[in-house]
Amino acid sequence: ISCRHCSATCIATFFIIGKEGDKEKDLLKRIADEGHALGIHTYTHVYDSIYDSVEAFLEDFHMTYQLIYDTVGVRPSVFRFPGGSVNTYNARYYEEIIAEMTRRGFTYYDWNASSGDAVPKTNAQLIYNSAVQSSEGKNRIILLMHDSVGKYHTVAALPGIIEYYKAKGFRFGRITNDVTPVAFNYRNY
Repeated sequence: ISCRHCSATCIATFFIIGKEGDKEKDLLKRIADEGHALGIHTYTHVYDSIYDSVEAFLEDFHMTYQLIYDTVGVRPSVFRFPGGSVNTYNARYYEEIIAEMTRRGFTYYDWNASSGDAVPKTNAQLIYNSAVQSSEGKNRIILLMHDSVGKYHTVAALPGIIEYYKAKGFRFGRITNDVTPVAFNYRNY
């Protein structure tokens, strides 16, 4: 797939927020049609409610799973926890959620590099710098980026990030259950 912003060939994984995808079903279809992977992020992205219990997480998760399946006919098998696999919101339940999701055949992925695009008052240069600096010394990268409304600085930074990673010898690929996960360190939490 040729990136429309540069000459690079790139494939990505989009972890979907269901309430946004529900409004943008044509975009979900385009993502799938262009060969990208669809994963589940959450439906509501409201941390207090999705991390209220294991059952609350599973219910929210299922809504996005069903949306993706109903819209594009794909059964997603990968997901990313809102806030990462362990955070202050899910500290009581993350082990139970991980065990249940694994039992159900899903694999979660954290990230080991970040574009920093969730920070307020950022710009394309800062996003590029963060993507480069946070990936230094790594031979495999799962880069956290956001594609939600208003992320025009991320879009502006993306061609440079792609070119930089390609120049470093990285290939772009879909995250599937066959890809070894990047997971946060739980021992210190």
